[in-house]
Amino acid sequence: MATFLRRTCRLHQQMSGARRYIQRHSLRFVSTSDKKESNLSIPFTPEDIADETKRKELHKRLEEHFKDEDLNSPKNRIPYGYEENVPEVDKFNYHTVWWFWFVIPVIVGIAIFNFSLNDYGLRSWSEREARLVMEEREKKGLPYVEKNYIDPSMIELPSEEDIEAWDVKIKI
Repeated sequence: MATFLRRTCRLHQQMSGARRYIQRHSLRFVSTSDKKESNLSIPFTPEDIADETKRKELHKRLEEHFKDEDLNSPKNRIPYGYEENVPEVDKFNYHTVWWFWFVIPVIVGIAIFNFSLNDYGLRSWSEREARLVMEEREKKGLPYVEKNYIDPSMIELPSEEDIEAWDVKIKI
């Protein structure tokens, strides 16, 4: 378990490092499809922020971009990352991936775990064993539990002097 957690943390650190690199250097992936370019993002580089005139221009573009406060506007929509231009497909793909990669494996995993524990703690085995012992003792005519379950000659008790030397208080 610890190895799994270490590997997961290491992978997360690597991925967050890659994300930071992409954010710092404003890398964008080149689209090879014939789809229309999306107007949902405003690309800029660190040099744009450093230059005063470019920063003012970027500020104006951002103000214009975000002046529409309508949450249903396509400009203000935050895509799930599957299909940027078609919100219905994007939402459907997001929920499909969530369902098939999280919900179903968790439910199936819990079911498999629960059904594989058919005799947790050997409870049914101990009940079967107790019944077999009881039937065997009934056939022999013995009581279920003997008074001297362990032979008293095998038990070594301390002497009365030893017991008196101990400070034992029994509260009833």
